[in-house]
Amino acid sequence: MVKRNFVIIASIFVYWINPMEVHGQFFKKLKKQAEEKALNRADELLSKEKSTGQKGKVEKPSPSKNETVSNKKNQETKTTQTVLDDSDILIYKSPNPAFKDVVIQQFKGLPRFGSCDYYEKSHKIVASQPELAKAMNEKREKLKIGYLGFLKLAKINLLGDLFKSMDKTALTLENRNLLEEEVKSRKAQELLLDFAFWMGTNETKLKYFCDNPSDSGRCGFARKWGGQRADDFTENEKYVEFVETYLDDILAWSRDFFKDGHQTVYLVHHLRDLSTYDFDKNGFWVSLPHKMRNNFHLDYNNTGDGYFQEFVPENGYGQQMLNKTNQVEYIDGKVLFKIEPGEAETLLNNKEKKIQAVSKVSIVFKGLDEANRLLFFPTFSYHFVEPMVEIYEDVQLTKKIGSLDMRQLTYKEN
Repeated sequence: MVKRNFVIIASIFVYWINPMEVHGQFFKKLKKQAEEKALNRADELLSKEKSTGQKGKVEKPSPSKNETVSNKKNQETKTTQTVLDDSDILIYKSPNPAFKDVVIQQFKGLPRFGSCDYYEKSHKIVASQPELAKAMNEKREKLKIGYLGFLKLAKINLLGDLFKSMDKTALTLENRNLLEEEVKSRKAQELLLDFAFWMGTNETKLKYFCDNPSDSGRCGFARKWGGQRADDFTENEKYVEFVETYLDDILAWSRDFFKDGHQTVYLVHHLRDLSTYDFDKNGFWVSLPHKMRNNFHLDYNNTGDGYFQEFVPENGYGQQMLNKTNQVEYIDGKVLFKIEPGEAETLLNNKEKKIQAVSKVSIVFKGLDEANRLLFFPTFSYHFVEPMVEIYEDVQLTKKIGSLDMRQLTYKEN
């Protein structure tokens, strides 16, 4: 207590002796403490920035509604444009730049026949993307020519004997006497003319099928050697020149089609009758591939009709299936495609669905149509080479929803 009183008395004494000096020291001390606090606070802020990695971060204003919509449209445009690629096509390269490549659709590396992808997009999407619409049209045209070229090269190969009789020095005129060698020569020349006209590049067609090209390099092409107004001499001259220049290349190229008289392909059918669900059997009743007939949209040039008219099985399950569907009560060839009710409902509610049945088949060249032998129509049969029929939800064949096993089928009675 005495010590405490002494400290108080001493402080009063000092303050009384020099009050101004005491005031100055007191304020200096306060100033120093404030400066130290400010420095400590700055150090704390710097340490926090280093630990979080955020240094002088400035908040950007969120995009406006219009900017968000614009960005979304740009993303949709890029996505739609990247869908149209060439991964679904098969190319038979031309051995000579005078002719176009044969471009057709493929599935698992093999030619695709039957129901094809026509690259149909929403009209709104196409209208807003002229470049996409142009690309789709160009691809469709390329495939139309490609399937036509496939058919013509296949005929040239399968009817190769005709070219042994073909006159290479002059066009064979139609003869009323119907001499077989002359008929063969004329048919071979027709096949060659067709191929040259449809598969020749623009430069080739200008040279052999145009008699009056414009300054722009365009012409009203005519399916006649030398062009529409070519005289007999010009017509023969153009034909002979073409034969000497290109015939060997064309014959060699044709051997890539129907080697040994066979061609393995994927046959695709659009299942249009998938509508009524059988709750007792848990599935849909669908037609077997050999009982399906598509009257339109059968590949790009309706070439399938000639290849798939006659089903001639070459294995046990194919023969069993044919025997069963030859019976009156099963003649429609309807079998059960099992699918759970929930999946079936989702499938039926999908307005974009285009159900496709895919089977692997072998096309076989049988020979000439005997009823019209001098017309030289090739005839074909086909058979299945795998027992599984795959079912897809889309025409692009990317969304598989099930399959049929030809070895284990449940048939529907009529």
